[in-house]
Amino acid sequence: MLKKEVQYLTNEGFKMNRYDRQIRVDQIGLAGQEKIKQAVILIVGCGALGTYAAEQLIRTGVQHLILIDPDIVEETNLQRQTLFTTKDAQAQKAKVTAAKEKLLQVNPKARIDIYQERFDSALFHQHKKIHLILDCTDNYLARRLINDYCLAFNLPFIFASVASTSGQVMPLFPSEGPCLSCVFPQLHQLEKKGCDTIGVITPIVPLISSIQISLCLQYLVGDLKNFHTLHMVESWPLKVSSFQVNKQTDCLMCNQKQSHTSASELTETCGEVFQTTFPFLSLEEIEGLCIDQKLTYQKNPIAIKMQLGSFEITFFKNGHTLFYGFTETEAKETFGKIKKYLAQLHP
Repeated sequence: MLKKEVQYLTNEGFKMNRYDRQIRVDQIGLAGQEKIKQAVILIVGCGALGTYAAEQLIRTGVQHLILIDPDIVEETNLQRQTLFTTKDAQAQKAKVTAAKEKLLQVNPKARIDIYQERFDSALFHQHKKIHLILDCTDNYLARRLINDYCLAFNLPFIFASVASTSGQVMPLFPSEGPCLSCVFPQLHQLEKKGCDTIGVITPIVPLISSIQISLCLQYLVGDLKNFHTLHMVESWPLKVSSFQVNKQTDCLMCNQKQSHTSASELTETCGEVFQTTFPFLSLEEIEGLCIDQKLTYQKNPIAIKMQLGSFEITFFKNGHTLFYGFTETEAKETFGKIKKYLAQLHP
């Protein structure tokens, strides 16, 4: 016998709840649907994975999404990135703007906050309680920043990636289980390869995204307890594998320790971003430098973003430092000055 239709009372009488078919699922029910409704989900990246994830979440009943992506819609996106149209590409519309427009057509009552910027810039915005972050990015530098953010603010996130005919998904709660660096010990090497243009077939994207959203819903209703399993999917030919990953006791990211006794080499990573790690970095001392030099800056508990004209530097509490807008020569020159400044404070 079918379960009784789930209904709600309006001025006109009883009407069908739009989430009726989902509420009928035993693992969700009315209580689970209410948890889904109240959730605040931050999606980093509005490309292939991000657009599929956003649409699925809006259709499941999530009422508040935060979307972060710096890019505009391009014609080559249309092969795998849902929500976008040819008109969006022709208008060079911001991905977050185009995504919001389409999502509000699905549910006009949803709240969708959008930020057309990089994650390390957007992380300085103040948000109400975020329940979960979805990593829908396409490079490991952004993923490292998400990992650091979740460690600092005791948040879970669900990592997902696609390339060629395969994909990976893993729920992570870095303050309790393994972090991204525990899963990928060579994370620094992966960051350098983040700019590589790798092909991807259309069907692997919704396949991986659906697994990511299934894990998301399990977390929201309170059924997801395992933050130790990496799921790997090969779609051509089809094969699914799962691996247990343990927290590494010597992981520098988990322990939030600076990994160098001297400044590491300045290297270029994805998107013409230069990075390094400064030892003994103190956010208070960097803030003092900004004040002394009358530089514009923003801060939060884990980082300070310094503005140097058209240049921008983000210093993280763990010593990780990112240089934006610099040529290689300019980055090395500024790197040398900061290195000298910190060395004088810590002879």
